[in-house]
Amino acid sequence: MAKKKKKMGFREQFTMAFLIAMGMIFKSTAVMLLIGMIPTLVAIVVDKSKEKLKPLTVGAMNLAGCFPFVLELWLSGDNDISSALSKVLEPRTFVTIYLAASIGYLIDWAMTGIVAQIMYQKGQARLKEIDELMESLVERWGPEVKGDLQLDEYGFPVDKEGAEALETAHEEAGSG
Repeated sequence: MAKKKKKMGFREQFTMAFLIAMGMIFKSTAVMLLIGMIPTLVAIVVDKSKEKLKPLTVGAMNLAGCFPFVLELWLSGDNDISSALSKVLEPRTFVTIYLAASIGYLIDWAMTGIVAQIMYQKGQARLKEIDELMESLVERWGPEVKGDLQLDEYGFPVDKEGAEALETAHEEAGSG
């Protein structure tokens, strides 16, 4: 079965047109951000979840890593594509931008583990609470409330001796 491609709505089309227009107006900034934000693009492609939290985390840290160099580009006065390329390809710039993005990946990984552990602990606490409630119900109403008693053919609970007698009766009826 072929997967349907999602069409871009008006909001997405408008955002795309806006980004293209801004990229054409601010070419040097667009070049720097396009190269610097590659880890965010990778996170968008890799994250298959519905919420898309990984690109949000990585993107925020990646943009934070890019921003000082974009600001430096703006303040330098050399606001052309060649100066943007030379700035973004400097080892210091490159390492800083990609290190910030890797911190975004680290934050996403750590938060996923922490949230999973918290949810597991809450589940264990709820399970313990349910077990305690079941014990109090058994004390008050008897073991029948657990629902694990053997029943006879009429639906009445059978004690252990009655269960053995019932099995014997069934065996005799089947062999006779």
